[in-house]
Formats: sequence, structure tokens, C-alpha cells
Amino acid sequence: MNLVSPASSSPLLRFDRASKTYGGRPALAEISLEIAAEEFVVFLGPSGCGKTTLLSLAAGLIAPSSGRVELAGAPPVPGRRSAMVFQSFRLLAWKTARENVAFALPHLPAAERRARADRYLELVGLTRAAESYPRALSGGMKQRLALARALAAEPEVLLMDEPFASLDAQARELMQQEVLRLTERRPMTVLFVTHSVDEALFLADRIILLSPRPGRVAEEIRLPFARPRWAEDPRAHPEHAALRAHLWERLREMVLKDPQSDFYGRDAT
Repeated sequence: MNLVSPASSSPLLRFDRASKTYGGRPALAEISLEIAAEEFVVFLGPSGCGKTTLLSLAAGLIAPSSGRVELAGAPPVPGRRSAMVFQSFRLLAWKTARENVAFALPHLPAAERRARADRYLELVGLTRAAESYPRALSGGMKQRLALARALAAEPEVLLMDEPFASLDAQARELMQQEVLRLTERRPMTVLFVTHSVDEALFLADRIILLSPRPGRVAEEIRLPFARPRWAEDPRAHPEHAALRAHLWERLREMVLKDPQSDFYGRDAT
């Protein structure tokens, strides 16, 4: 499919032949990507292909074994210009919702921490839960709280590692819409990891399909769907079905032909 997006003249985030090896075992190999400011990029691929490693490189949590990763022209530094939302909520059980958000803002005076925490709790619809502890919140509310904590840092880059994987189908779709709504209100660059073709098609400006380990860029697809996505359901777009079938077939082929996969060599029919 010839739907690759053109490279930005001044990308915010750049991977230049970036590779990562753990204990002599390669996780990523020769990743070269340019990601523009305010672009929503989804990484899709089979399990173990290095999607989470890519996010960790972008956050500055780890350094590449070779090649370069640059955020605004310099190596990324944890917490400076990016924030991460994980699959597990990683909330502090002994702190209230407000205190969980404020915990991510140690550099601010106490009054400003509280005001900003309240602002982002309101943004994600959790004002009434500000004094509640995580144990009193539903799964969807916990994920919104984790999102509020990341957004409160007001990052340029939001990194999301399968954040909705543990939610039920209804909560997952609502959270997808919530993320799109929030990033429309406060534009930022988003890097989002998922195993779901449908989720990728709903959220992304561009999908990066990664090959099995060591992960390489197998394909880039710029989606033709208009924004805001809730104004025109992309599933009604004439190209949606073809894109979904194409991506699923690519993933299926990767898994069945990967000797490291549990499904290697199986007849999927």
C-alpha cells in the first residue's frame, strides 16, 4: 500500500538507525523514523517485536546500543519533555486521586500543584473522585487518572504503552475517544503501542508496522481518515475495510512465519 507519509522538514522526534540489544540479544534493529510535532503515531506488531523498547528510547529511559534518538535535536531526557502512560495503572494506593496527579509535579509550589491537578482531573472527568483512593475507582477511572497524571506534566510527547489492554471492550472504546478528545484540546505528539488493528486504525495519523524480533520498520501507512474522528467514524470510510484486511494479513503472516512464535508453521485455517 503506497500510503507512506512524507518526512517532516523539522521532525520533533528522530530515530536514526537506532538499535537496541539486551544481553547480546537484539530487540530493535536499524530503526529510522521521523515524527512530526502533534502527530499521532501508532506502533503495531507481533508480541516481542520491540514496541515498548521504542517508547523507552523515545522517553530517554534507555539509550540505543547503536544509532541515535533525538528529541528536538538532543538525546531525550526522562521527564523533561515527555510523559508515559503504562498498561498497568501504576497509581500510588496510599494517595488520593488529586495527590496521585500532584505527585508528578514536584517542581511546582504546593498551591500550583493542587490547582493543576484539579484542572487535569476535571479534563478527564474525575473532579468528583479527587479525594478518592485508587481502590475505590473502576478500571476505566484508574486509567483516566493515570492519563491525567501524565497530561498534568504538560509534555510535548505523550508515550502510551498498551494503556487500554486491561479494560473491557466498552471502556476501551470510550477511552480511545477520550484520548482523541484530549489531544484535540491540547495538541501534542503521541506515540501509542497496541496489538489491536482496530485501535490503530481508529487513533492513528500514521501506523508503523514492526517486524518480529528484532523489530524493524516493515511498513508505514498514513491513514486517510479525517479528524476529529468522532465527527466521521473511520469505520464508515471506503478504505477502512481494505486497510484492516491488509494489516491483519501482514500480522498473521509475520506470526506464522516467525520461528520464535508459538504459532510458527501452523495452518491458521
